[in-house]
Amino acid sequence: MSDHPSCIDISHWQGFPDFEEVAAQGVVACIMKATEGTSYIDPNRAANYINATAAGIACCTYHWIKPGNAAKQMEFYLSVVDPVGGERMVIDYEEDGLQLPDLLEAVEVLKADPRGLQVTVYSGHLLKEQLGIDCDDYLAENTDLWLAQYTTGTPSWPSGTYPHWTLWQYSESGEVDGIDDTNVDLNRFDGDNDELVRWISPGGVAPPKPPKPEPSEVVTVGIMAPENIGVLVTVNGDEVSERRGRRRRRLLIPRGPDLR
Repeated sequence: MSDHPSCIDISHWQGFPDFEEVAAQGVVACIMKATEGTSYIDPNRAANYINATAAGIACCTYHWIKPGNAAKQMEFYLSVVDPVGGERMVIDYEEDGLQLPDLLEAVEVLKADPRGLQVTVYSGHLLKEQLGIDCDDYLAENTDLWLAQYTTGTPSWPSGTYPHWTLWQYSESGEVDGIDDTNVDLNRFDGDNDELVRWISPGGVAPPKPPKPEPSEVVTVGIMAPENIGVLVTVNGDEVSERRGRRRRRLLIPRGPDLR
C-alpha cells in the first residue's frame, strides 16, 4: 500500500502544510479537524482549507464528538463551518464514554439541517463493539463509514450496518512531503481518485481544477547538432521540435514547471 495516498486528514498538529507540495505527492483530498466539544475551534483549519483548495485538493471537515450534549456540539460545529449545500461533514466517534445515542443524536441534527448535508461517521473499535453484527437502520440509511484500523491485512468493521467501508484510515504514521516534523494519517478510498473527489465534494460535484499558470518567462536554449545527427527536443514530455543538420539550432521554449 502506498505511503503517499490520495487522501489524508490533518489537524493543528500538522501545522500549515505546503499544499502545492502535498498535491505533488498525489494527494487529491483532505479532511480537516474543525471543532471539538462545544467550544474548541481548530486554529489552523480556516487557513489550511483555503490553501489546500487553492492547490486543487478537495476538502471537508470533521468534529471530534465528546460524550453528552451531542445536539449542542453539532450546532456548534455547524456554526463554525457554516457549510454550503450538500457539504460532507464527519463525526469523529472514538472517545471513551461515547454511546450510540450520542452518535444518533448528532447524526439527526446534521441530517435535519436544510442544506442537505452528507454525513460520514469516523470510528474504529468503539463503533464495531457497540454495533456488533446488528444493523442500525438509521445509520445505514443516513451515513457512511470512515474506518480507523491500523493493519496491513484485511480490516474488520461493523458490516451489519455498513456492508462496505467508504474510507479506511490504515496508518497514523505516514510521511508526506510538504508536511514537516510530524506524522500524517493515511487513508484509502473504496474507489478511484475521481470518485474520491466527488465523494468529498459538496453534493458530489467535483470542483473545477485550478488553471495552469501562464508562462512568465522564456528560456532560450542553444543546441549544436553534429552533421547527420538528428535532434529531438521535448519539454515536460511534449515534443517541441525535431531538426537535422550541421547548423546550430536556436529554439525558444516556454518555461515549464520542470525548468524552474
